[in-house]
Amino acid sequence: MTSSGRDFAVRGWLVMAATLVVLVLVSFIPPLEAGGVKLRRASVISDLIEMDSPSEQEALLAEAEPEIDVEEFEVDLELVAEQVKQTTAVSKPTGEATSASWEGIFEEQPTGGEEFMPQPDEQPSLDELPIADYSDILPPDEKIIRIENFAQGEQSALEQLYAKLLAGKQQVRVAFMGDSFVEGDILTADLRELLQDTFSGGGVGYTPVASPFTGFRQTIKTSSKGWTPYNIMQRKSTPEPYAGDFFVSGWVAKASEGASTRWTMTDKRRHADECRRARLLFICREDATVSVRLGEDEVRTFSFAAGEEVRQIVVESERITTLEMRVESGAAGFTALGAEFDDVGGVVVDNLSIRSNNGQAMFWSNAAVNAQINTMRGYDLVVLQYGLNIMQADRHNYSLYGEQVEKMVRYVESCFPGAAVLVMGVSDRSQKNEAGIVPMTEAKDLTKWQRTAAERCGVAFWNTYAAMQQLGGMAEFVANGWAGKDYTHINYAGGARIARELYYALLKGVEEYSAAQREKIERSQPLLQQTLELEPVNKIVIDTVARPAEVDFQELE
Repeated sequence: MTSSGRDFAVRGWLVMAATLVVLVLVSFIPPLEAGGVKLRRASVISDLIEMDSPSEQEALLAEAEPEIDVEEFEVDLELVAEQVKQTTAVSKPTGEATSASWEGIFEEQPTGGEEFMPQPDEQPSLDELPIADYSDILPPDEKIIRIENFAQGEQSALEQLYAKLLAGKQQVRVAFMGDSFVEGDILTADLRELLQDTFSGGGVGYTPVASPFTGFRQTIKTSSKGWTPYNIMQRKSTPEPYAGDFFVSGWVAKASEGASTRWTMTDKRRHADECRRARLLFICREDATVSVRLGEDEVRTFSFAAGEEVRQIVVESERITTLEMRVESGAAGFTALGAEFDDVGGVVVDNLSIRSNNGQAMFWSNAAVNAQINTMRGYDLVVLQYGLNIMQADRHNYSLYGEQVEKMVRYVESCFPGAAVLVMGVSDRSQKNEAGIVPMTEAKDLTKWQRTAAERCGVAFWNTYAAMQQLGGMAEFVANGWAGKDYTHINYAGGARIARELYYALLKGVEEYSAAQREKIERSQPLLQQTLELEPVNKIVIDTVARPAEVDFQELE
């Protein structure tokens, strides 16, 4: 006969075994969703048996952690606005203390960024308003990814941009701020070329004085020596005062005696070598002498007194093929910022890309430096192309990053007042998993939050993801040789395709703006008093819009 104690022991083991079996079976139930909330897989014994796949574990960890380090995006926007206000109140973009030109000190120069919208009492007539018709360039409307303008009211910054492009009377400056997606003038080289084809202009825009990456850029050749370059992403290891001198371009360079840079224009893109104006930008905290060589022979020397403000040397010539600057004295207090090459009119596009940057680097730049440079060469459009490094597999909520995009917009609006802001949605991307190469649909989620940020700020938005999808998506880009095998970064061929889509969007914007302005003028035409003589002794006076086709003459008879 079996003892009762042994029966209880057997039963206990049976209960434990049954419980273990149930727990194992429950752990095989896949993750569920309830009310839009994803419930994680039940795995009570996960410490003993690893039931989740590595990808599921990574997804759970990703959702648990914020998509960004918010501390990197810390900025006091009120302080930025005050710095800009104080700087612009005393900043003199021209004059002996700040600027020098090839012909000597000048008092006036085109600074760009001027508002171009006609005043109410200067409303142009229909004959004076240019007609924008790009039907021979543009694809069918359904193929164009439109720019969404969320600005409220009349005369938005984007409409001012369209007006300047349409009129063609002033130079239009575009700042393209981005990450490694456009590094080396990828995409921007083609956008610049296309806009200059249509609206005139020349030159390659902004370029650093010295950088380890200048060799990657095909649109201009840069040869430098005697400089120590610093990148804003390594700002913590950048010595003072250089750490506080950054422009949004992300590069500064410390000079040694005799430090020099030579720029040579190239014909890698249409209009790239059509340069008639160059601008050298720097800070000299000691009395400094800088020599500038134009071409192979002509050399001139410029002297500046010590100061904290940004200085410029402007060179204008019928054709600038090469330009060289050399620090002859004052190197210890000299910070080189960059140089710009353009024509005296038309469109110029500055590539201000910084690799590994999600947009936070702009907050580490010096708002006063940004504002000073803007008074010298004001921007009409600032494009924000970020987010590629933010995207994570299985993450669908990017609201926290969306808040940072809003801060980016506000920062740009403070430093570059009057400029239209265009938020570009994140590009398409694919990844490799057990199923092979698959699209990262998370790009759609990130795009949604970027668009929301643009809408909240009342600025413009363009859907890069949709444009790439229309071209076949990242997998097609790689198959066609338009992107790298990392399924993340485009190359020059891919940049050309996306640039053309953005170019189409801008042209369509100008075209629709032109049509709207013409319609507005037509509606505002005064009523004309017309006298129609129907009978020798009877005259009828009619108040009507001056469009005879709208008058029903049969009714009058």
